[in-house]
Amino acid sequence: MASNSDSTPPAAGAVRPIAVLVDREGLGDTLLKLPFLRAISRAYPDRPIWWIATHETSMAREMKPIVGDMLSHVIEGAGITTPMQQVVRNLKRLPPFDLVFDMRTRIPTVLAARMVLQHRGFYCCLPGYILSDRRPPGRFSRPKGIAARALSMAAAALRHQPEWQGPFALDAKARRIAAERLPAGPVYVGFAVGSREVKKNWPLDRFIDLAHRLAAAGRVPVFFNGPQEGAVVAQLRAAVPNALFPQAEPIDADVAPLVFAMAIGERLSAAIANDSGMGHTLGALGVPLVSLFGPTDPDRWAPLTVRGVILRAQDHGGDEMAAIPVEAALAAVERLLSDQTGGSASTER
Repeated sequence: MASNSDSTPPAAGAVRPIAVLVDREGLGDTLLKLPFLRAISRAYPDRPIWWIATHETSMAREMKPIVGDMLSHVIEGAGITTPMQQVVRNLKRLPPFDLVFDMRTRIPTVLAARMVLQHRGFYCCLPGYILSDRRPPGRFSRPKGIAARALSMAAAALRHQPEWQGPFALDAKARRIAAERLPAGPVYVGFAVGSREVKKNWPLDRFIDLAHRLAAAGRVPVFFNGPQEGAVVAQLRAAVPNALFPQAEPIDADVAPLVFAMAIGERLSAAIANDSGMGHTLGALGVPLVSLFGPTDPDRWAPLTVRGVILRAQDHGGDEMAAIPVEAALAAVERLLSDQTGGSASTER
């Protein structure tokens, strides 16, 4: 096993940690599980949390600056999926846990963890919550969405709906730079125009058209330019000269890019995003969010939001992203801007 921190078992009599078991996780996967992590770290502040991945997890890399105050250990390459003989040996090397949350979906591997790991409570999200000590209140079938499914395990352990919202412990320098580039006063609307798959992207000219319409109404478009958007920044700058690009200028080397993106997100009144990591980030921050979906299923992949609107291509006569009209996106953004009082998790369709 490879760990990014000391993996010494707790001493006799010490507080038992909490274990979260996962398979392989990219950035988007971990962002969808971020509300769950926030919920259990708040509910059990006295218990260290171990995030244990069969393969790689972004919790050990991109997410580390965000979750460092919530996770005491991140272990990669734990070898807890196959082959079963090795799985059992690796599970036996782990310490006794207070609670175990198993995010994985294969019954044999989840069963092995339940049988081998020492624990006081075991929670998983297999169909019907089989092998879990309890179901979440009021549920007999698991949610379809990845974020809601993870959060339901916290609800099962707590026996009530968990608290996952609120500000993050972001680097003060990142917040200061974000405030300098997006000073208080204007109504900022964020645009996340990229994703890892071109087929998930709303056409760029639609984003540009939307930015012009919002600017005409007195809003200030703010474009994110992460790895997926970098190639179009010059085009966007030329097409929307009154927009802001706070990530386009250099930042201090000790400010993590994801942390800075989150600090920018905190200053937005609303945002619009494709099905992407940035969309999940904005949802976790509580930014009122319009999420654009076409080839992917929002029931499974939509970000968990405090207040959000999902626009599906299929509701506008097609399966491709181009089916979503600018008028629908504009109406959704304006709807979110007109109602900034939403205080409970909800998603409008």
